[in-house]
Amino acid sequence: MAEFKSQYQTLGFYVDGEFKKFIGGRYVTDDEATIEVLTQITDATRVDEPAEETPKPTKPKAPAKKASGK
Repeated sequence: MAEFKSQYQTLGFYVDGEFKKFIGGRYVTDDEATIEVLTQITDATRVDEPAEETPKPTKPKAPAKKASGK
């Protein structure tokens, strides 16, 4: 799912000859052709990030400290 925002409330654009438009400055789609067109429009900004399969590196945990019984 890709989400785009625009400063214009009803920005219109064409995908394969079909007119589409933002509503309230927002457009959400799963269509690859639409995503490709929207990434080329300078007045539209993608606000979500495509899911990456790269796991974040984890730091090994330090061993637990023993409490002194004094």
